[in-house]
Amino acid sequence: MEMKLDKAKLKQLRESKAWSQSYFAEISGLSLRTIQRIEKSGIASPESVKSICATFGIQINELSVVNEHQKELAPSFSGLIKYKISSMDKKATLISFSTAFVISFILTIILTS
Repeated sequence: MEMKLDKAKLKQLRESKAWSQSYFAEISGLSLRTIQRIEKSGIASPESVKSICATFGIQINELSVVNEHQKELAPSFSGLIKYKISSMDKKATLISFSTAFVISFILTIILTS
């Protein structure tokens, strides 16, 4: 699984040490092409991220970016209902609801008599 990195921070870290991409590649154990690709796209394998973080002596969370799909938000009840309604089969739902209503109505009449 690829990881998204803060490419501006990565470049800033490298430049703050006055390292060229070639030197950074050499001391991190990664190829020059890998360093160039990561600095351009911000996407790297977990192994590359570990190597980069070890080279700078930082934690992975200091360099990683959490994108919108990775954020875990607790769904609201209304949001959940809206999602369920928008994704369900309306005809099947109407038939199920009608059947349940009729059964409830019949049971109410039988039990109250």
